[in-house]
Amino acid sequence: MLNRRIWVVALVALLLMSSLAGCAMGDVSAPDREVPISVDAALEGQAGLPALLAGNVTWTESQLSSYVTELLKANTGENQPVDAVTIWLSPENQIHARVALKEGVLLGGNNIDLAGTIGIVDGKVALNLTDAGANGMMVSGPLMGLVSQYINGALGGFGVAADVTTDEGSITISMGM
Repeated sequence: MLNRRIWVVALVALLLMSSLAGCAMGDVSAPDREVPISVDAALEGQAGLPALLAGNVTWTESQLSSYVTELLKANTGENQPVDAVTIWLSPENQIHARVALKEGVLLGGNNIDLAGTIGIVDGKVALNLTDAGANGMMVSGPLMGLVSQYINGALGGFGVAADVTTDEGSITISMGM
């Protein structure tokens, strides 16, 4: 009987250690440049959608951040916990997003930071998130693959993308026919 308990305790300890393997202390550092979010910039971003469907579009950080924020607000209810989504873009398809939450959603802070790359997988725009951080805790590794898969499921509806390139402060998406 004691031998079975040892196996159960060992199995629970192994599951706990593997689930915490991606956690660490620290923060995901965000770029220090300002990205203004406004309804006007969201409308400019939305105006680029026909160009995207026709071939390609280039969005600034402000247009993309504003469009994502306003789209989220328009498609969710008043109990939705996200206040704004700020997206920073850097060369080599680097992406950093800060999800600002409404007051009281998290204890100790109101931001979740995500970092990774953006590209094309199987003809669709896809994120490969490598790090996430909130309240001085950081997550990386296999757990981020699950988050990436969830987000990529939502990104898969824009037709067939051929190329994504980022520069300092902008992103260009080209569609294939």
